[in-house]
Amino acid sequence: MGSYHNSSIRFNNWHMILFFCCSFTMTCLLWMVLAFLPIYLSKLGIQSKMAGFIIGAYSIGGLGFIIPFGMLADRVSPKKTLFLGIFFILLHIVGIKNLTLPFWLAICAFVGGLGLSIFQIVLFALFLKVIPEDKRGIRISLYQMGFFLGFGFGPLIGAQLHHCGDYQLVLSASLVVTAILALFFSLLPDSPIYAFRWNEYRDDIVQPRALLFLIIYFIYGMHFGVEQTGFSVLMKKELGFSTREIGIVYMAVGMWMAFLSPFTGHRFDVQGRITPLLIGGLLISSVFHIATAYADNLVQMIGARILHTLGDTPAIFSMGMLTALLFPQGRMGGNSAIVYSVRTLGIFVGNFVAGIIAATEGYRGAFIYTGLFFVIASLAFWPFVHSLYANVSVASSDGVIKK
Repeated sequence: MGSYHNSSIRFNNWHMILFFCCSFTMTCLLWMVLAFLPIYLSKLGIQSKMAGFIIGAYSIGGLGFIIPFGMLADRVSPKKTLFLGIFFILLHIVGIKNLTLPFWLAICAFVGGLGLSIFQIVLFALFLKVIPEDKRGIRISLYQMGFFLGFGFGPLIGAQLHHCGDYQLVLSASLVVTAILALFFSLLPDSPIYAFRWNEYRDDIVQPRALLFLIIYFIYGMHFGVEQTGFSVLMKKELGFSTREIGIVYMAVGMWMAFLSPFTGHRFDVQGRITPLLIGGLLISSVFHIATAYADNLVQMIGARILHTLGDTPAIFSMGMLTALLFPQGRMGGNSAIVYSVRTLGIFVGNFVAGIIAATEGYRGAFIYTGLFFVIASLAFWPFVHSLYANVSVASSDGVIKK
Protein backbone atom coordinates (compact mmCIF):
# COMPACT_ATOMS: atom_id res chain seq x y z
CA MET A 1 0.00 0.00 0.00
CA GLY A 2 2.86 2.37 0.66
CA SER A 3 6.60 2.31 1.02
CA TYR A 4 9.11 4.47 2.80
CA HIS A 5 12.80 5.27 2.88
CA ASN A 6 15.34 5.81 5.67
CA SER A 7 12.87 4.41 8.16
CA SER A 8 15.35 3.74 10.98
CA ILE A 9 15.24 6.68 13.39
CA ARG A 10 16.76 6.12 16.80
CA PHE A 11 14.53 8.13 19.12
CA ASN A 12 16.24 8.84 22.44
CA ASN A 13 15.78 10.94 25.59
CA TRP A 14 17.58 13.92 24.01
CA HIS A 15 15.03 13.97 21.20
CA MET A 16 12.18 13.90 23.74
CA ILE A 17 13.71 16.83 25.62
CA LEU A 18 14.17 18.74 22.36
CA PHE A 19 10.58 18.22 21.26
CA PHE A 20 9.45 19.30 24.74
CA CYS A 21 11.53 22.50 24.42
CA CYS A 22 10.08 23.19 20.95
CA SER A 23 6.52 22.64 22.18
CA PHE A 24 7.10 24.89 25.19
CA THR A 25 8.80 27.71 23.27
CA MET A 26 6.28 27.60 20.43
CA THR A 27 3.31 27.86 22.81
CA CYS A 28 5.01 30.48 24.97
CA LEU A 29 5.47 32.60 21.84
CA LEU A 30 1.86 32.10 20.78
CA TRP A 31 0.41 33.18 24.13
CA MET A 32 2.83 36.05 24.67
CA VAL A 33 1.32 37.56 21.54
CA LEU A 34 -2.31 36.42 21.85
CA ALA A 35 -3.06 36.85 25.57
CA PHE A 36 -2.91 40.65 25.47
CA LEU A 37 -3.75 41.28 21.82
CA PRO A 38 -7.51 41.69 22.56
CA ILE A 39 -6.65 44.29 25.22
CA TYR A 40 -4.33 46.07 22.75
CA LEU A 41 -7.09 46.09 20.11
CA SER A 42 -9.52 47.53 22.65
CA LYS A 43 -6.97 50.23 23.52
CA LEU A 44 -6.80 51.13 19.83
CA GLY A 45 -10.57 51.71 19.92
CA ILE A 46 -11.49 48.66 17.82
CA GLN A 47 -15.02 47.39 18.58
CA SER A 48 -15.65 43.86 19.90
CA LYS A 49 -17.06 42.49 16.63
CA MET A 50 -14.06 43.67 14.61
CA ALA A 51 -11.68 42.52 17.36
CA GLY A 52 -13.28 39.08 17.19
CA PHE A 53 -12.74 39.04 13.44
CA ILE A 54 -9.08 40.08 13.78
CA ILE A 55 -8.42 37.36 16.37
CA GLY A 56 -10.34 34.96 14.15
CA ALA A 57 -7.99 35.79 11.27
CA TYR A 58 -5.33 33.78 13.10
CA SER A 59 -7.62 30.79 12.76
CA ILE A 60 -8.47 31.23 9.10
CA GLY A 61 -4.87 32.18 8.19
CA GLY A 62 -3.81 28.59 7.66
CA LEU A 63 -7.04 27.13 6.31
CA GLY A 64 -6.27 27.75 2.65
CA PHE A 65 -2.64 26.67 2.82
CA ILE A 66 -1.97 24.44 5.80
CA ILE A 67 -3.21 21.24 4.13
CA PRO A 68 -0.80 21.65 1.17
CA PHE A 69 2.02 22.47 3.61
CA GLY A 70 1.13 19.44 5.75
CA MET A 71 1.20 17.20 2.69
CA LEU A 72 4.49 18.79 1.66
CA ALA A 73 5.92 17.80 5.04
CA ASP A 74 5.19 14.15 4.09
CA ARG A 75 7.13 14.53 0.84
CA VAL A 76 10.08 16.73 1.85
CA SER A 77 11.93 17.63 5.04
CA PRO A 78 9.50 18.79 7.76
CA LYS A 79 12.33 20.88 9.19
CA LYS A 80 12.41 23.06 6.08
CA THR A 81 8.67 23.61 6.36
CA LEU A 82 9.09 24.67 10.00
CA PHE A 83 11.51 27.42 8.97
CA LEU A 84 8.92 28.72 6.53
CA GLY A 85 6.65 29.08 9.56
CA ILE A 86 9.38 31.12 11.29
CA PHE A 87 9.38 33.56 8.36
CA PHE A 88 5.60 34.07 8.56
CA ILE A 89 5.72 34.61 12.33
CA LEU A 90 8.44 37.26 12.04
CA LEU A 91 6.49 39.04 9.30
CA HIS A 92 3.30 39.12 11.35
CA ILE A 93 4.99 40.40 14.55
CA VAL A 94 6.70 43.22 12.68
CA GLY A 95 3.36 44.10 11.07
CA ILE A 96 1.47 44.29 14.36
CA LYS A 97 4.25 46.47 15.82
CA ASN A 98 3.93 49.03 13.04
CA LEU A 99 0.28 48.99 11.87
CA THR A 100 -2.91 50.17 13.60
CA LEU A 101 -5.73 50.02 11.03
CA PRO A 102 -8.11 47.05 11.55
CA PHE A 103 -7.76 45.85 7.94
CA TRP A 104 -3.97 45.61 8.12
CA LEU A 105 -4.05 44.08 11.59
CA ALA A 106 -6.36 41.38 10.23
CA ILE A 107 -3.88 40.74 7.40
CA CYS A 108 -1.05 40.45 9.95
CA ALA A 109 -3.13 38.04 12.03
CA PHE A 110 -3.83 36.00 8.87
CA VAL A 111 -0.10 35.69 8.15
CA GLY A 112 0.62 34.89 11.79
CA GLY A 113 -2.06 32.24 11.78
CA LEU A 114 -0.42 30.58 8.81
CA GLY A 115 2.94 30.52 10.61
CA LEU A 116 1.47 29.23 13.86
CA SER A 117 -0.46 26.55 11.98
CA ILE A 118 2.74 25.36 10.31
CA PHE A 119 4.43 25.20 13.72
CA GLN A 120 1.66 23.25 15.36
CA ILE A 121 0.93 20.88 12.48
CA VAL A 122 4.38 20.06 11.21
CA LEU A 123 6.08 19.86 14.62
CA PHE A 124 3.46 17.46 16.01
CA ALA A 125 3.40 15.44 12.78
CA LEU A 126 7.20 15.14 12.88
CA PHE A 127 6.97 14.04 16.52
CA LEU A 128 4.41 11.34 15.69
CA LYS A 129 6.52 10.18 12.75
CA VAL A 130 9.66 9.56 14.79
CA ILE A 131 8.40 8.26 18.17
CA PRO A 132 8.17 4.48 18.58
CA GLU A 133 4.80 2.82 19.09
CA ASP A 134 5.45 1.69 22.64
CA LYS A 135 4.60 4.11 25.47
CA ARG A 136 3.01 6.57 23.07
CA GLY A 137 0.64 7.84 25.74
CA ILE A 138 3.33 9.07 28.09
CA ARG A 139 5.43 10.49 25.23
CA ILE A 140 2.50 12.43 23.79
CA SER A 141 1.61 13.70 27.26
CA LEU A 142 5.21 14.91 27.80
CA TYR A 143 5.06 16.74 24.48
CA GLN A 144 1.79 18.30 25.60
CA MET A 145 3.33 19.18 28.97
CA GLY A 146 5.57 21.61 27.08
CA PHE A 147 2.45 23.02 25.46
CA PHE A 148 0.76 23.54 28.85
CA LEU A 149 3.83 25.13 30.45
CA GLY A 150 4.10 27.47 27.47
CA PHE A 151 0.44 28.34 27.94
CA GLY A 152 1.27 29.30 31.53
CA PHE A 153 4.59 31.08 31.09
CA GLY A 154 3.73 32.92 27.85
CA PRO A 155 0.99 35.12 29.33
CA LEU A 156 2.96 35.53 32.57
CA ILE A 157 6.02 36.79 30.69
CA GLY A 158 3.76 38.91 28.52
CA ALA A 159 2.05 40.35 31.61
CA GLN A 160 5.36 41.31 33.18
CA LEU A 161 6.57 42.96 29.98
CA HIS A 162 3.21 44.69 29.54
CA HIS A 163 3.46 46.02 33.10
CA CYS A 164 7.04 47.25 32.58
CA GLY A 165 6.34 48.82 29.20
CA ASP A 166 3.42 48.13 26.90
CA TYR A 167 2.30 45.71 24.19
CA GLN A 168 5.08 46.94 21.92
CA LEU A 169 7.61 45.58 24.44
CA VAL A 170 5.77 42.23 24.39
CA LEU A 171 6.11 42.12 20.60
CA SER A 172 9.81 42.99 20.74
CA ALA A 173 10.45 40.18 23.22
CA SER A 174 8.49 37.77 21.02
CA LEU A 175 11.01 38.38 18.23
CA VAL A 176 13.75 37.09 20.54
CA VAL A 177 11.66 34.03 21.44
CA THR A 178 11.15 33.35 17.71
CA ALA A 179 14.93 33.27 17.22
CA ILE A 180 15.29 30.78 20.10
CA LEU A 181 12.59 28.62 18.54
CA ALA A 182 14.45 28.65 15.22
CA LEU A 183 17.55 27.34 17.02
CA PHE A 184 15.59 24.47 18.56
CA PHE A 185 14.08 23.59 15.18
CA SER A 186 17.55 23.34 13.65
CA LEU A 187 18.47 20.59 16.15
CA LEU A 188 15.43 18.36 15.52
CA PRO A 189 15.77 14.96 13.81
CA ASP A 190 14.23 14.62 10.38
CA SER A 191 11.60 12.06 9.44
CA PRO A 192 11.42 9.24 6.89
CA ILE A 193 9.99 10.04 3.46
CA TYR A 194 7.10 7.80 2.46
CA ALA A 195 5.81 7.03 -1.03
CA PHE A 196 2.02 6.77 -1.48
CA ARG A 197 -0.87 7.92 -3.65
CA TRP A 198 -2.51 11.29 -2.96
CA ASN A 199 -6.00 9.76 -2.79
CA GLU A 200 -4.93 7.73 0.25
CA TYR A 201 -5.47 10.88 2.34
CA ARG A 202 -9.13 10.74 1.36
CA ASP A 203 -9.30 7.06 2.30
CA ASP A 204 -7.89 7.90 5.74
CA ILE A 205 -10.40 10.68 6.40
CA VAL A 206 -13.62 8.95 5.27
CA GLN A 207 -13.39 6.28 7.98
CA PRO A 208 -16.37 6.69 10.36
CA ARG A 209 -14.01 6.95 13.33
CA ALA A 210 -12.01 9.71 11.61
CA LEU A 211 -15.15 11.63 10.62
CA LEU A 212 -16.50 11.52 14.18
CA PHE A 213 -13.13 12.72 15.45
CA LEU A 214 -13.20 15.70 13.08
CA ILE A 215 -16.72 16.70 14.14
CA ILE A 216 -15.77 16.53 17.83
CA TYR A 217 -12.61 18.54 17.25
CA PHE A 218 -14.57 21.23 15.39
CA ILE A 219 -16.92 21.69 18.36
CA TYR A 220 -14.05 21.57 20.83
CA GLY A 221 -12.18 24.14 18.73
CA MET A 222 -15.09 26.54 19.19
CA HIS A 223 -14.41 26.58 22.93
CA PHE A 224 -10.81 27.64 22.26
CA GLY A 225 -12.11 30.42 20.02
CA VAL A 226 -14.41 31.79 22.72
CA GLU A 227 -11.49 31.82 25.16
CA GLN A 228 -9.09 33.48 22.70
CA THR A 229 -11.49 36.33 22.05
CA GLY A 230 -13.10 36.73 25.45
CA PHE A 231 -11.05 35.42 28.37
CA SER A 232 -8.48 38.22 28.73
CA VAL A 233 -11.07 40.92 28.03
CA LEU A 234 -13.48 39.35 30.55
CA MET A 235 -10.82 39.55 33.25
CA LYS A 236 -9.56 43.01 32.27
CA LYS A 237 -12.72 44.93 31.32
CA GLU A 238 -15.54 43.19 33.17
CA LEU A 239 -13.71 42.00 36.31
CA GLY A 240 -11.07 44.71 36.59
CA PHE A 241 -8.05 42.38 36.84
CA SER A 242 -4.59 43.90 36.41
CA THR A 243 -2.32 42.54 33.70
CA ARG A 244 -0.24 40.84 36.40
CA GLU A 245 -3.33 39.11 37.79
CA ILE A 246 -4.26 37.94 34.29
CA GLY A 247 -0.75 36.52 33.92
CA ILE A 248 -1.06 34.74 37.28
CA VAL A 249 -4.31 33.08 36.16
CA TYR A 250 -2.70 31.76 32.97
CA MET A 251 0.39 30.64 34.90
CA ALA A 252 -1.60 28.75 37.54
CA VAL A 253 -3.67 26.98 34.90
CA GLY A 254 -0.68 26.12 32.72
CA MET A 255 1.29 24.69 35.65
CA TRP A 256 -1.72 22.64 36.76
CA MET A 257 -2.26 21.20 33.26
CA ALA A 258 1.45 20.39 32.98
CA PHE A 259 1.22 18.53 36.31
CA LEU A 260 -1.83 16.51 35.17
CA SER A 261 -0.51 15.70 31.70
CA PRO A 262 1.88 12.78 32.41
CA PHE A 263 -0.70 11.12 34.69
CA THR A 264 -3.20 11.25 31.83
CA GLY A 265 -0.72 9.70 29.40
CA HIS A 266 0.28 6.99 31.86
CA ARG A 267 -3.35 6.13 32.53
CA PHE A 268 -3.95 5.60 28.82
CA ASP A 269 -0.83 3.42 28.47
CA VAL A 270 -2.05 1.24 31.35
CA GLN A 271 -5.79 1.06 30.56
CA GLY A 272 -5.85 1.71 26.81
CA ARG A 273 -9.34 3.31 26.95
CA ILE A 274 -9.98 6.64 25.22
CA THR A 275 -13.74 7.08 25.88
CA PRO A 276 -13.57 8.06 29.60
CA LEU A 277 -10.77 10.53 28.91
CA LEU A 278 -12.49 12.11 25.90
CA ILE A 279 -16.12 12.33 27.02
CA GLY A 280 -15.31 12.93 30.68
CA GLY A 281 -12.89 15.65 29.65
CA LEU A 282 -15.38 17.34 27.34
CA LEU A 283 -18.15 17.38 29.95
CA ILE A 284 -15.97 18.72 32.78
CA SER A 285 -14.47 21.34 30.45
CA SER A 286 -17.92 22.48 29.31
CA VAL A 287 -19.43 22.76 32.80
CA PHE A 288 -16.57 24.88 34.11
CA HIS A 289 -16.46 26.92 30.92
CA ILE A 290 -19.84 28.17 32.18
CA ALA A 291 -18.51 28.56 35.73
CA THR A 292 -15.81 30.93 34.43
CA ALA A 293 -18.51 33.56 33.93
CA TYR A 294 -19.42 33.49 37.63
CA ALA A 295 -15.92 34.05 39.04
CA ASP A 296 -15.64 37.50 40.65
CA ASN A 297 -12.06 37.65 41.91
CA LEU A 298 -8.61 36.21 41.34
CA VAL A 299 -8.99 33.19 43.64
CA GLN A 300 -12.38 32.25 42.22
CA MET A 301 -11.11 32.59 38.66
CA ILE A 302 -8.09 30.39 39.31
CA GLY A 303 -10.36 27.83 40.98
CA ALA A 304 -12.85 27.83 38.10
CA ARG A 305 -10.11 27.51 35.47
CA ILE A 306 -8.28 24.73 37.34
CA LEU A 307 -11.54 22.76 37.48
CA HIS A 308 -12.12 23.59 33.81
CA THR A 309 -8.72 22.18 32.89
CA LEU A 310 -9.44 18.97 34.78
CA GLY A 311 -11.49 18.40 31.63
CA ASP A 312 -9.26 20.15 29.12
CA THR A 313 -6.16 18.10 29.96
CA PRO A 314 -7.63 14.65 29.13
CA ALA A 315 -9.64 16.10 26.22
CA ILE A 316 -6.56 17.63 24.61
CA PHE A 317 -4.59 14.44 25.24
CA SER A 318 -7.39 12.42 23.62
CA MET A 319 -7.29 14.61 20.51
CA GLY A 320 -3.55 14.08 20.16
CA MET A 321 -3.79 10.37 20.88
CA LEU A 322 -6.59 9.85 18.36
CA THR A 323 -4.53 11.67 15.73
CA ALA A 324 -1.71 9.20 16.41
CA LEU A 325 -4.03 6.18 16.43
CA LEU A 326 -6.32 6.88 13.50
CA PHE A 327 -3.85 8.03 10.84
CA PRO A 328 -0.74 6.28 9.41
CA GLN A 329 2.65 7.76 10.24
CA GLY A 330 3.64 8.16 6.59
CA ARG A 331 0.73 10.52 5.91
CA MET A 332 0.74 12.17 9.33
CA GLY A 333 1.67 15.59 7.91
CA GLY A 334 -1.28 15.87 5.54
CA ASN A 335 -3.77 14.20 7.85
CA SER A 336 -2.66 16.29 10.83
CA ALA A 337 -3.14 19.36 8.65
CA ILE A 338 -6.69 18.29 7.84
CA VAL A 339 -7.38 17.70 11.55
CA TYR A 340 -5.87 21.04 12.47
CA SER A 341 -7.81 22.84 9.74
CA VAL A 342 -11.08 21.50 11.14
CA ARG A 343 -10.02 22.57 14.65
CA THR A 344 -8.97 25.97 13.31
CA LEU A 345 -12.31 26.46 11.59
CA GLY A 346 -13.98 25.71 14.90
CA ILE A 347 -11.77 28.29 16.63
CA PHE A 348 -12.71 30.91 14.05
CA VAL A 349 -16.41 30.20 14.54
CA GLY A 350 -15.87 30.47 18.31
CA ASN A 351 -14.02 33.79 17.87
CA PHE A 352 -16.85 35.21 15.81
CA VAL A 353 -19.67 33.86 17.99
CA ALA A 354 -18.00 35.23 21.14
CA GLY A 355 -17.75 38.68 19.57
CA ILE A 356 -21.41 38.63 18.52
CA ILE A 357 -22.72 37.48 21.91
CA ALA A 358 -20.43 39.89 23.79
CA ALA A 359 -21.82 42.83 21.83
CA THR A 360 -25.18 42.37 23.59
CA GLU A 361 -24.60 40.08 26.60
CA GLY A 362 -20.99 40.85 27.52
CA TYR A 363 -18.24 38.26 27.73
CA ARG A 364 -19.84 36.65 30.77
CA GLY A 365 -22.82 35.88 28.57
CA ALA A 366 -20.54 34.53 25.84
CA PHE A 367 -19.08 31.96 28.26
CA ILE A 368 -22.48 30.98 29.64
CA TYR A 369 -24.32 30.47 26.34
CA THR A 370 -21.48 28.74 24.52
CA GLY A 371 -20.80 26.55 27.57
CA LEU A 372 -24.40 25.32 27.57
CA PHE A 373 -24.02 24.41 23.90
CA PHE A 374 -20.79 22.48 24.62
CA VAL A 375 -22.46 20.50 27.43
CA ILE A 376 -25.30 19.44 25.12
CA ALA A 377 -22.87 18.54 22.31
CA SER A 378 -20.70 16.44 24.64
CA LEU A 379 -23.70 14.44 25.83
CA ALA A 380 -24.78 13.90 22.23
CA PHE A 381 -21.32 12.56 21.28
CA TRP A 382 -21.16 10.07 24.17
CA PRO A 383 -22.89 7.01 22.59
CA PHE A 384 -21.03 7.43 19.28
CA VAL A 385 -17.64 7.70 20.99
CA HIS A 386 -18.38 4.64 23.11
CA SER A 387 -19.39 2.66 20.01
CA LEU A 388 -16.58 3.63 17.62
CA TYR A 389 -13.61 4.05 19.99
CA ALA A 390 -14.18 1.16 22.39
CA ASN A 391 -11.46 -0.87 20.68
CA VAL A 392 -9.54 1.75 18.76
CA SER A 393 -6.56 0.28 16.87
CA VAL A 394 -3.31 1.66 15.59
CA ALA A 395 -2.50 2.76 12.03
CA SER A 396 0.96 1.61 10.96
CA SER A 397 3.52 3.67 9.07
CA ASP A 398 2.34 2.48 5.68
CA GLY A 399 -1.36 2.88 6.33
CA VAL A 400 -2.31 -0.67 7.23
CA ILE A 401 -4.64 -0.78 10.22
CA LYS A 402 -3.41 -3.12 12.92
CA LYS A 403 -6.11 -5.26 14.49
